[in-house]
Amino acid sequence: MASRTFVQPKGFLLPLFVTLLCLGLDANPQSKKRNKGDPVLGERIAEGIVFSGHLWLRGAMAAHDDPSGGLISLDLSSEARSVHYEKGVLDIEKAGSTLWVLRTASSTKNEFVVSIWSKGVFENLAQFESSPEDRPIALLSAKGIPVVLLNKSFRKYSHEGRAWHREPLKGGLRAGVQVSVAVPNDAHAVYVGINRGEWGGGLQRVDLGTGTVTDVERCDSPELCEGPLNSDCDPVTGVIPDPLNESCVLAAIGLRHFVSHGRILRVCGERVTLVSEIVVRQEPCWKHKETEAFFGLTPSADGGFLAIGGEALYAFVPDGTRAERHTLPKPRRASGMFMSREISGVLVLWTDVNWAVSVSGYTPLLISLEPPRSGK
Repeated sequence: MASRTFVQPKGFLLPLFVTLLCLGLDANPQSKKRNKGDPVLGERIAEGIVFSGHLWLRGAMAAHDDPSGGLISLDLSSEARSVHYEKGVLDIEKAGSTLWVLRTASSTKNEFVVSIWSKGVFENLAQFESSPEDRPIALLSAKGIPVVLLNKSFRKYSHEGRAWHREPLKGGLRAGVQVSVAVPNDAHAVYVGINRGEWGGGLQRVDLGTGTVTDVERCDSPELCEGPLNSDCDPVTGVIPDPLNESCVLAAIGLRHFVSHGRILRVCGERVTLVSEIVVRQEPCWKHKETEAFFGLTPSADGGFLAIGGEALYAFVPDGTRAERHTLPKPRRASGMFMSREISGVLVLWTDVNWAVSVSGYTPLLISLEPPRSGK
């Protein structure tokens, strides 16, 4: 499928150091002076989900050797704040009418549990234990069944036996400051996007039948960081099922590290094609053009998808060949965080999670307020 390039007006993206110096310190999240953020999460917010009239937010990287964080919720009507866990949360997942939380279950950090939100409290499923070499990476739903991906295995929950069944992986999964997962509509595999900022990350595919792990790459030349999908240089910041192809996913790449670079890709098995690359700057003396960095993807209610860049939200038609651009509004403070609900159907929240692995400053986190048209 043909791709299309969108060229922004001259001067759309200021050099990062000028942006950080010039933005207002009190009113804008990309301030040179860091704020304390939420009392539990801080500013390093890794993920957000809207469920049951509340915004659920997960923090990350409480310590260098611990990627977990706290979990809070904000009532979308009153903005009343509730703390559910102060630490130890590794992932959250919305599966139909349920909300799941993957977290550590003990101070040893070797026991884990998935908790389900029910009638205003979290109820625990059975615990499972894992070694320090095989750590949980992500929680996902496989036809309504909780599945936990780990570095060297995956665990699938049996409601009948009330126990977790371990299956080894043929290959290893990488981790990052953010990990995003998506199961295509044919449910034969799961794609894992890894965000390591300036150290890349890339995309991996796990065959759910065999457990085989495949690194998905496309390097068009032997030159350093040539893409469009290079694990050493391309952090994958979002993965969603492709709305037009049941065995494919869409993946977003985004990095701001002195310059901006990113694109949206379609991945079908191990085949990688370019969907969109938005040029934001290109000077004659530069070898490489500067492109929009995308920091998240989400399906849209009209059957297309949304992608968020540093200064704008793009609403794409299902095949990705055309997009409507919405400039990101000025954020406001809520519970120590910066967010905005001015764009219909989405909530945008600013986080410094990418700042941990690049010189990006604050970047936007995209959270859908509406279910996709398919209801998935």
